[in-house]
Amino acid sequence: MKDVQKNASLLKKLLTGEADQDEQEQGYELLQNPSLRQKYEELRSPEHLEQIFGEQTRYSGEEAYERFLQATAPKNAPRRSRWVYRLVGAAAAIALVAGLWTVWTEYGTSDPTEAEWTALSPGQTRGTLILANGEEVEIGPTDDVSLTEHNAQVSYRNGCLSYQGTAGEPTRLDQKKVEKYNQFIIPSGAENTIVLSDGSKIRLNSESKLIYPSHFTGERRTVFLEGEAYFDVAHDAEHPFIVQTRLGEIEVLGTSFNVNIYPENKACYTTLVEGKVAILSPARQKTVLLPGEQAVITEDTLEKQAVDIEDYTGWTKGFYTFKNKSLKDIMDTFGRWYNFEVVYEDASLASLPYTGSVKRYQSIRPFLEALQLTADLQYRVQGNKVYLSR
Repeated sequence: MKDVQKNASLLKKLLTGEADQDEQEQGYELLQNPSLRQKYEELRSPEHLEQIFGEQTRYSGEEAYERFLQATAPKNAPRRSRWVYRLVGAAAAIALVAGLWTVWTEYGTSDPTEAEWTALSPGQTRGTLILANGEEVEIGPTDDVSLTEHNAQVSYRNGCLSYQGTAGEPTRLDQKKVEKYNQFIIPSGAENTIVLSDGSKIRLNSESKLIYPSHFTGERRTVFLEGEAYFDVAHDAEHPFIVQTRLGEIEVLGTSFNVNIYPENKACYTTLVEGKVAILSPARQKTVLLPGEQAVITEDTLEKQAVDIEDYTGWTKGFYTFKNKSLKDIMDTFGRWYNFEVVYEDASLASLPYTGSVKRYQSIRPFLEALQLTADLQYRVQGNKVYLSR
């Protein structure tokens, strides 16, 4: 990795005219490699530079990026041309991510952390189903499950756990029967979907748990959530749907919304997409949400605010979006999805703010590489741990 960075720095000097005679000779020797020569020529193209320059800003806070630009510009450059040097410097640094790493591997140098990168893969459809009698059923990406649980037919196919009546229809609410609760637990590095007996569909994110009856009884359809889930609730005006959390409850008749309440968080975030929901906090405060609004609940407070829905539901569509989020919040989210632990060797890094977007089903490697290039930090991967340092 250090050799790659050294060569990227050498090429940058060639591009900006800063290389001395020895560095020029070393650089031209490197450029004997056709792939590397192609990348070098791309970096001399104004159109390509503009594209790369735009990409460089994706994962950086403004202050961190400005420091990066200042570092890449020669101190003695004329003022009117400093932006050209900055642009070239940014492009040369991006070469490390966009192409230089691939070229360097052609020399026969192996990546010492390739096994770790493979281990840090996006999540899969996995989970543990715990039946009312305590029996546990492990569910993997390709599993097919079929069983009967208290007059409900339970099946798992194509990434969805489903509860239905014997005739293939959702089971009806029965006032006379006692509810038998099941649990669906999603581990780190996984996700899954469940369709309840009333037809409500719930998508569960990593490290989440849903407790629910095999079929609903009584006047309310109540479930219990820990973690994060996106709800698409079947409409039933006579039987409100209730999501219980450790920080209050959400009552709906039929709607779509996202709930985020991980154990380590001090607040519960409920974001409404469609319909209407009523929020009740532990302090017995109450509010009603309309589409595009979010309730933030703590032990003592309940606040409502307008939000960009995609920032909180994008994970269900295959991407994560974060706007001015702390590095800790971002890495906590990625840690759950890619199943790794984050170690901050400098505690102050956790509070750094970033803005960007990451495709959920792709490797986290490009994000970490870009983060290292645009911010005042470095990373290294060891096993299932990602270390961040100044």
